[in-house]
Amino acid sequence: MKHKRTHLFIAVGVGLGLILALLCTLQAPSSSALAQTGLESVPPSLTREHDPVVIGGSLLPDLTGSPLDQIFVYAFQDAVPIQIPSQIDERDDNGTYVPTEDGQLDDNDELVFMAMDAGGWVDDPSLDVDGTPITPTYVITLTDPISDTHAWAYVFRSSTLSRTFTADYVSYDEGNDRITSPGWYAIGFTATYAFQDYLTLGSSSLDLLDRNKLRVAGTALGFPVSADEEDFSKHTTYAIDGPVRVTRVSTSTFDVLGEAAQITTDLFAYRSLVVQPATTIVPDDPFDIAYYRSSMDWNEQASGMTFYDANNPTGVTINGITDTITISPPTRWTQVTGSTGTAVSVSDIPAGLGGTQSTYYKDNSAVDSDDTGDQRSYGDAGLQVEDPNPGIYTVLGQSYFLTGTVVNVGATFADYYDHPLQVSVAAGPGPLSYDIYLPLIMNK
Repeated sequence: MKHKRTHLFIAVGVGLGLILALLCTLQAPSSSALAQTGLESVPPSLTREHDPVVIGGSLLPDLTGSPLDQIFVYAFQDAVPIQIPSQIDERDDNGTYVPTEDGQLDDNDELVFMAMDAGGWVDDPSLDVDGTPITPTYVITLTDPISDTHAWAYVFRSSTLSRTFTADYVSYDEGNDRITSPGWYAIGFTATYAFQDYLTLGSSSLDLLDRNKLRVAGTALGFPVSADEEDFSKHTTYAIDGPVRVTRVSTSTFDVLGEAAQITTDLFAYRSLVVQPATTIVPDDPFDIAYYRSSMDWNEQASGMTFYDANNPTGVTINGITDTITISPPTRWTQVTGSTGTAVSVSDIPAGLGGTQSTYYKDNSAVDSDDTGDQRSYGDAGLQVEDPNPGIYTVLGQSYFLTGTVVNVGATFADYYDHPLQVSVAAGPGPLSYDIYLPLIMNK
């Protein structure tokens, strides 16, 4: 086994979480046909079933201070109003997601629902509440910039309405630190460390994952230094378990030259999408980092599944037998598919990381005593860099989960990553006073 001469100062959120930043631009009143009145009904055409809609409380100023249990989201299906699953995640003054705060909508809270639940446009989006019509405070327009398709949702405030939807897309098991989306996936984390070591696909209970891995090597003042995923110990973890997403907040402890330090990160798990970052600090003098790798290693249970990436579109079989694949340039997406389900992972490679970059891939069932986990590799894939530039980098990762065996669709989901839904928030009903356009999910 390897021996570490010292601990390297490198903070890597391997499967730990994400801070969603919603950036907006105020624009003049729009005359778009999507938002003008006078249309009796326009059916929804949007087909982005995996995408969530996350709207910051600051974009809903007319609802500021409203009790959270008085805010509802509706969609019109064939002109019939249907209450759709939604939740509001609260954050404290520091921006930290908390299970409860003041029970009222604040500027930094987030309203969340799924794009697939949105419906059509109606000219009179009112609800009859005990014989009294009420109108929405906001009209939400969703646009797919790839296909120019659309859907709408309506936000109401009422002290009389109550929750009627029954869907609950995801759930959190605190005892096992595990998130489950029935029929799509389940992910889990180790009891001791901060990395992910559990993954099932579809409705199967078969755990396919060894673990997420990290490798860093270099020197400091002439002495060899190294770090891996076991340098990050789990400190505290809690989750906000809503019907639309699980927001997992995790604090890990790692060593900085012998002194403990902490990093808190967020993970957002939806029906068929998990969003999380891998944030890396490549230190400068006196360190000289020669090698960095972040990867995801499956286990023997994944034998027979197929691995695809941008450089290897015909795929290779994961079976513990060494494959020769194209590893340069480094890929932005990978896909692993089999009878129980499919996982497509998409990310960006940070600008400025520099060095010699390539895809890391190892499929070899021979025991490697210097490895971690089960000490074997089954389709272990990720990014590796020789001589990276010092700096702080964040790779925003999005993992999409599909049912059953799926042909190579990685490029399609990379396109989704590059072209998030456009979301317009408008006062309603009636002539629009303003529009707010924002990307759905962006780096911070």
